[in-house]
Amino acid sequence: MIRRGRIHRIPAFAGLLALSLGSAVVTAAPAHASTAGINCTGWSYTTYAPGLTDTVRPTTVVVDGDLNVIDAHSPTGSCLPVNSTATSGERDVTAQLDLSCNQLIGESGVETIRWNNGTTSSFPFTAAVVRGLSTTVLTETGTVTSGEFAGGHVVETFTAANLDLLGCLTPGGVTSLNFATVLTITPA
Repeated sequence: MIRRGRIHRIPAFAGLLALSLGSAVVTAAPAHASTAGINCTGWSYTTYAPGLTDTVRPTTVVVDGDLNVIDAHSPTGSCLPVNSTATSGERDVTAQLDLSCNQLIGESGVETIRWNNGTTSSFPFTAAVVRGLSTTVLTETGTVTSGEFAGGHVVETFTAANLDLLGCLTPGGVTSLNFATVLTITPA
């Protein structure tokens, strides 16, 4: 009988072990990335105090970023979502940065966009600036870490005409820029 009891205990123990491991595997499985994405255009109206000159100095930067939101500084926009109900977004940011006309931004940070469907998307980014013959383009790249479009790859470009930077040569500097903005979040 002892032998027979051991035989019954082994399958029971094996079944219990399999059930336990099965639960552990299900619990440990990573969350699935979103299959949603979006492509938006809009504007980012940015003010600088004090104004930007050719000297790097601490500057308060205020950004009114609109994606498919029309207002006084955002004359046009569009958003084309895939597997999402978001059709417009906003990001309003105030930051203290060391900037100049020659060093608009080239850093990293975290951006959060509030979507019109009540969700948000947050992503850490790195930024780079390229000054061409006629435009200055700032490009942010990153991956959405939380909220709508989680796991999606982000590329956001901000473009301003170099003529808008002529004020850099004046004592008051450039106090505002309106960047044409394109945001693309592709599913992971």
